[in-house]
Amino acid sequence: MSFRSFSREAGKEVESRRPLGAALRPVGRVALWAVLAILLIRGGAAILESPERSPAALSPAGTAGPGQAAEALAVGYARAYLESPDPSDLRAYLADGAHLGAGHRPAAAGGVAQAEVVKSTKVGASRWVLTVSCDLRDARTLDLAVPIVRQEAGEVAALGAPSIVAVPAPAGADPERPRPIAGAGAGAIGELVAKFIPAYVSAGRASDLAYLVAPGSTVVPLGGGLEVASVGHASQLDGSEGPDRDLAVAARLRDPETGAVYPLTYRLRAVQRAGRWYVAGIEGAVA
Repeated sequence: MSFRSFSREAGKEVESRRPLGAALRPVGRVALWAVLAILLIRGGAAILESPERSPAALSPAGTAGPGQAAEALAVGYARAYLESPDPSDLRAYLADGAHLGAGHRPAAAGGVAQAEVVKSTKVGASRWVLTVSCDLRDARTLDLAVPIVRQEAGEVAALGAPSIVAVPAPAGADPERPRPIAGAGAGAIGELVAKFIPAYVSAGRASDLAYLVAPGSTVVPLGGGLEVASVGHASQLDGSEGPDRDLAVAARLRDPETGAVYPLTYRLRAVQRAGRWYVAGIEGAVA
């Protein structure tokens, strides 16, 4: 037997006598590295996870909503407004300097059975419009868009009259004071508003407003639950004289079931298309 063949046979004999732990040691190393890799992947995913899912993103300081205090005030204001739209009864809810027109209390006992905030829209620095859905005791439902201001210290107040809307919808309060309608289209815009508000209140279907609403836009009417007591003159919320205008319109709606009269303020978007003025949208209340 040669020296080389002897060495190979001896090596095989030594390898066969190697302990089991030594033989399994490479397998254990591979398993350990696999576990470390899984932990690193999971840790990286946790670090890169969207902050929207973290508790900090849902805290009051990081929330995109107006806060519980604003929602509670909006609900209380909507309840009190429907039960008594008298400025003296609503003074506790209003911001300093806010104006609210005179209304009449319901002649019959009733009131709001349940109310909740179903929509909130930020419309400016510290300003929101909260849509409050009110279930009345006579089985009807009214949705009120309530303009709210929230100060940094946490105080909240209503900016003025709400508006009764058909469905929860974006609603805005413009920081600028309304001014007379500017430009040559003032007369045509005023005529449009005078026709649109009564139609919006009394119409039962969106198609009933097609003649007054801009092509491609949809406005859901109130459906005839209320009736128009009066419509004021439209005011403009900016100085534009172009084909797109933001308007504020004061109106008074009467509830035929109770006799209550509610002073409201609507915000309209008026647009000019092919030489004619249309309503492109009706939003919420303005201060």
